[in-house]
Parts: sequence; C-alpha cells; structure tokens
Amino acid sequence: IGLVRNFEQKGVEEVMEAEDQLDTYEDKLGSYLVLLSSKDLTEAYSRRAAELLRDIGDFERIGDHAMNIMESAQAMQDKRASFSPEGQKEVDTLAGALEEVLSMTVNAFATNDSSLALRVEPLEQVVDDLVFEIRKNHIHRLQTGICTIELGFILSDLLTNMERISDHCSNTAGTL
Repeated sequence: IGLVRNFEQKGVEEVMEAEDQLDTYEDKLGSYLVLLSSKDLTEAYSRRAAELLRDIGDFERIGDHAMNIMESAQAMQDKRASFSPEGQKEVDTLAGALEEVLSMTVNAFATNDSSLALRVEPLEQVVDDLVFEIRKNHIHRLQTGICTIELGFILSDLLTNMERISDHCSNTAGTL
C-alpha cells in the first residue's frame, strides 16, 4: 500500500518475495492439512483442519491482492501519475483503516483470540464504507475535471483490491 504514495523498486521486490513465500506456504500447509484430513480425526480436529485450509487460502489471496496493488502503484509510476491531494488523502485514510484490519486479523489468528477477531468485522465495514465514499467522490472529481479517467481506472483497481483484502480478513476472523 505504501508504494502508492512512495514508489520504490525495493518495495516491489519485497512484495514479490512475500507473495512467493505465501504461495509456498499455502502449497506446503495445504498439502499437509489435506493429508491430515485423510486420517481418522475427531469431528473437532476435522473441522479445524478445514478452517485452516480456508484461512491459508484467504492469506494467500491477500498476497495476490497485494501484488495487484503493487501493480497499480507501478502503473502510476510508469505514467508519472498521481492522485489529486483530496484523492490521495482519501486513499491514505483507507490504507490506514485497511492496515488496522489486517494487523488485527493477523494478531487474532496468531494468538487464536476470538475477542480480537470480533473487532475485525466492524472495521471491515468501515473499509467498505470508505471505498463507497471514495468512489462517489472520485466521480465528482471526474465530472469537475480534477481527475482523469485513466487515473480513475487505477483507483478503481486499487479500491477493489483493498476492499477484497478486508473481505479476506473478515473471513479469517469469522473462523475464529
């Protein structure tokens, strides 16, 4: 997300490396959980294995969306484009909310903290509301000539990916 405001090649490489690691973890953990599920497990262990399979899928998809956000930042860099000050402020606000949702989700998952997980969904709704508001404000900026349609496509992709990250956080929190 930080690449949208401050693009650096090092950040691109970090995102790509993290995504590769997520793919590897999903493959290895998924294979193990499927193998484990083929064993004679109690109902509770079987259910937990299925939940973990869904969770690792959600974490991997978050990585995919991070790659898409990085690609949006790269497109802005390539086109030497930037959001209007109002648009950038809105994206920064959304990024802050998303980072909070993501951090809370990871912490809840790592500590198996269901009370922390319960706090994810209201924040996920805040992200949805912010995305709706930013889209509405962007249309106004397009109509008044403050923003271009080309930048609008990048913003739309960015918003979609940020919203989906929040959705995957909600899914993970829901299993807790």
